[in-house]
Amino acid sequence: MNEVNNINLLWIVISAFLVFLMQLGFAMVETGMVRAKNTINVAMKNLIDTIFGIICFWLIGYGIMFGYDFNGLIGTDRFAIDGGNFSENGLFFFQAMFAATAATIISGAVAERMKFNGYIIVTIVVTSLIYPIFGHWAWSDYGWLKQLGFVDFAGSTVVHSIGGWIGLAGAIVLGPRLGKFKNGQIKYFAPSNHNFVVFGVFILFFAWFGFNAGSLLKFDPLVTSILLNTTIAASFGGFAGWLISIFNKEKVSVEIFAFGVIAGLVGVTAGCDQFDARTSAFVGFVATLVMYFFDTLILKKFKIDDPLSVIGVHGFAGAWGTIAVGIFAMLPENITRFEFIYIQSIGIFTAFIFAFGFGLVLFFILAKLDILRVRKRHEVMGLNISEHNAQLPWVDTIESIIKIMKTGDIKHKIHEERGTEVGLVAKFFNYLLDILRQKNIDLQNSNMKLRSKADIDPLTQIFNRRALLEKLKDKNIYGANYSIIMIDIDNFKSVNDTYGHSVGDSVLKELSLIVKAIVRDKDIFARWGGEEFLILANSRDLQVVEIVAEKIRQKIEASNFTTVGKITASFGVSSPKNEKQTFENVLEYADKALYQAKELGRNRVCSW
Repeated sequence: MNEVNNINLLWIVISAFLVFLMQLGFAMVETGMVRAKNTINVAMKNLIDTIFGIICFWLIGYGIMFGYDFNGLIGTDRFAIDGGNFSENGLFFFQAMFAATAATIISGAVAERMKFNGYIIVTIVVTSLIYPIFGHWAWSDYGWLKQLGFVDFAGSTVVHSIGGWIGLAGAIVLGPRLGKFKNGQIKYFAPSNHNFVVFGVFILFFAWFGFNAGSLLKFDPLVTSILLNTTIAASFGGFAGWLISIFNKEKVSVEIFAFGVIAGLVGVTAGCDQFDARTSAFVGFVATLVMYFFDTLILKKFKIDDPLSVIGVHGFAGAWGTIAVGIFAMLPENITRFEFIYIQSIGIFTAFIFAFGFGLVLFFILAKLDILRVRKRHEVMGLNISEHNAQLPWVDTIESIIKIMKTGDIKHKIHEERGTEVGLVAKFFNYLLDILRQKNIDLQNSNMKLRSKADIDPLTQIFNRRALLEKLKDKNIYGANYSIIMIDIDNFKSVNDTYGHSVGDSVLKELSLIVKAIVRDKDIFARWGGEEFLILANSRDLQVVEIVAEKIRQKIEASNFTTVGKITASFGVSSPKNEKQTFENVLEYADKALYQAKELGRNRVCSW
């Protein structure tokens, strides 16, 4: 490698620092876009693909990409460079950041459902083989695409489309996230943190200056043009995103606006050294339209779930930027505009076929080895826990609150993380739970009192008809082991007519006291209505029940009632003939027995 003077080397290294920041930018955008239960997993993927990407690019990828050429297809030396050539060190550092970027793009397309170790394998293959091989074709002096005349200055296709097409393969093989497409509807999964998305775009915008201007590999006045074009394209990409969101939603969508800025950056990357500012504005603006069109198409038409719009932002916007070079850039010698566009198209389709095809094979192999997609219960649980046994305290607190709200189980408190804001929220929620529990106890006591009032006859203070029927609904109370005793006060109308209703009420109360003193503990005594009473006796033995009824009859006959003196009562007794006989049938027979007692002269017990 030729020696680089100190100023140029400094510029390459500073630019590499900026490109390294893209990892942080992508990490923030992706972390903000996924659901909270997967944020740690996504952040870890962005860290791990940086680490493994640099290792694999140093060991293998750099040599394949920039080593001694073999037939325009692959490099054959410079593997695991020893650092002895200072100029080469700077170039490697710069290009290693590009390799890591190509890998990290993929994580957005497979987010929230891919196994962590499977993703590491993808990173290894991408940074060792897929990206370096195509990079050799396009950027090595003897690569066949470079020899053909293909131009991609900073990597709209070499870096971004390659990452986007591999992401497309991953999204197809993985399938959509659980619940994304249900009953013909597309469910919107709300991002965990829109602020992170915005902050990440700021970082990417800043880092892209190194990505594009550093690709000149020297500190030259042309750098200012590259920086201007990059800034203008990103701004017009964001402007197009604003127009799209206003046109469709009447409000500015954070996702569309943010991805519009990135699409503008991706689009201008291929030709930022040759475009003028006006062309850059147009390329950036159209890049967002291309991104939005294809993002909508693959989601709604093909039902491909791409959580970070990787395919549209990087794949198609990168392809547009590369074809724009053929349309607007200065023509190479001895070539027509049509031929230039044709060459650019060859590069674009080669990138798609190579990256997408290689990606499909890779993801299918991972699927066959069962190291691709997480299990359903792990996806529902969230990859933070299932893949890393890590949990955000505030996410845990919110999930605990949601669980209590869904189940209505307020017996247990949620964990209070002391000394934190979420701990204060948990403490306040537990305080509300304490109040709710006390209110619930008060309500239960109040309901018991109301139920008691509803079940008790206010005059006689025994069960009323409704309460007795309610108890009969409990099939375990007696089963078929019961009998009915109906009691009717003889000539009760004459008591009311002679002494008045107040005396009649007094007779009912005194009679209920007499009966309550005699009925057994397991029997149920209730006022059936008017002067009629009913005993649900815990026995099917009709003779036993008749003895109980006769004992009550004799006690009533022997008692002296206030004001009226002596009264009598008639009794009808019945029990089920078999287990299939209903309560209504038994009650009907008891009623017939009661009227039989009255017809026979009253003050007697009759059975049916």
